[in-house]
Amino acid sequence: MNKKLFLSLAIVMMSIACFSQKPNSALDYNEKMSWWRDAKFGMFIHWGPYSMYGGVYNGFNQQRGGAEWIMNRCKIPVMEYRAKASTFNPVNWNADEVVKLAKETGMKYMVFTTKHHDGFAMFQSNASNFNMVDYTPFKRDVIDEFVKACRKYDMKFGFYYSQSQDWCNSGGATARKLMHEGWPNPDSVRINEFTAANRGAWDCLQTDNTFDEYFHSVALPQVKELLERYSDVSVIWWDTPMSITDEQASRLQEELAKYPQVITNDRLKRPNFAGDFKTPEGLIPKAEDIVGVDWETCMNIGSSWGFKSWEEKWKSPYELIKNLTSIAARGGNYLLNIGPTPLGDVPGEAKSRLNEMGKWMSEYGESIYGTQRSLIYPAWGECTRKDVGNKTVLYLCVSEWPKDGKLIFDANYKVKKASLLNNNSTLKVDRKNRQITIQVPQQAPNKYVSVIKLELNEKLPVSKLISNTDKYFEIADEQK
Repeated sequence: MNKKLFLSLAIVMMSIACFSQKPNSALDYNEKMSWWRDAKFGMFIHWGPYSMYGGVYNGFNQQRGGAEWIMNRCKIPVMEYRAKASTFNPVNWNADEVVKLAKETGMKYMVFTTKHHDGFAMFQSNASNFNMVDYTPFKRDVIDEFVKACRKYDMKFGFYYSQSQDWCNSGGATARKLMHEGWPNPDSVRINEFTAANRGAWDCLQTDNTFDEYFHSVALPQVKELLERYSDVSVIWWDTPMSITDEQASRLQEELAKYPQVITNDRLKRPNFAGDFKTPEGLIPKAEDIVGVDWETCMNIGSSWGFKSWEEKWKSPYELIKNLTSIAARGGNYLLNIGPTPLGDVPGEAKSRLNEMGKWMSEYGESIYGTQRSLIYPAWGECTRKDVGNKTVLYLCVSEWPKDGKLIFDANYKVKKASLLNNNSTLKVDRKNRQITIQVPQQAPNKYVSVIKLELNEKLPVSKLISNTDKYFEIADEQK
């Protein structure tokens, strides 16, 4: 064969081989987790037809739990809930504005509820017409708009999917909740007896199919639809395993294996499917409970995941920023939830708090992004850590500013420089008796949390991470 022709054919064959390779070659675990570990801060979005109730049914405020659980806790019949969902028309929804808000808040990724426990898909689905496009006058695919906005603003995106619970597609799991958790229904005794006899179901329409039939006709096909349409998805966020079997969980894992970049949480099926990160819900775990593992606290900005019209327990900007520094100092991520209104707006109280967090992050984001757990827990605040070459930098996140102008740090490190992070002004440092004293201004630079950058002349020992452990955190609304 002519040498030139041989080389040309070889190049062509190599090119074909390169382009035909599947994008699912194995990734090193640390490589896969790298962006997530650096991100530290993300937005959770719980939204669906349940927002139209706003936590109120038959004139009564839902007695317990998040407003997204109203169908179950108030035992709303399937056809009644479906009828309400058919009027869902969030004309104010603007994916661009919501993703831009997350970006300006300093968030690096977003996770959207594609299908919550009510069974309503926020995307067009061939597996069930109970979805945003086919069932409502809105006729728009909310998830598609969300993904396009995330790509536009260079935001990593993930999908929450309720793989086991489904209250409107027959056969889905229905966690049993007693009637008093919803509203004072005069027929409560009979309803409680019915749910006890039917594994939590309160409507005969929920029991027409088996869970296996539901899984193979709705859950598995919908997960495949999402992955095939959005192969660049970064996170799949499972919830309340309940009825799912190891075999069914394995089928979902087989689909995920085609997308090796996808990070998953620990809620697919316990204990045999550990996922990539732990999910403490609504709390910041003790340091000893998350030793060596990746973890993420998911938390509401108020008291409910879904929109609650009578919300009064909004967390203050101080509490939210302090939470963020505490979580980062322990090596975790903060997934902060908002619940849009039935019209698609972000509640004003939530937006104002996110704006305050964004201002803080614009000044102090260096102390959060790309940091790792420091294993240092001072009384006046938190301490995050970053290694630069062969030196360690500590970020002292001070929520209790010293009144005497002296910040005491119980440590014996070799300090190169201390400075205020917001303006880089140098601070005087004294080291004596295994204690570092930093002379600080009388007035705290920030009204929430101020940060001092402490550059060391040494590199501290590294806290190594493992892929996961057998420890699990409680899922608040899973059937016990």
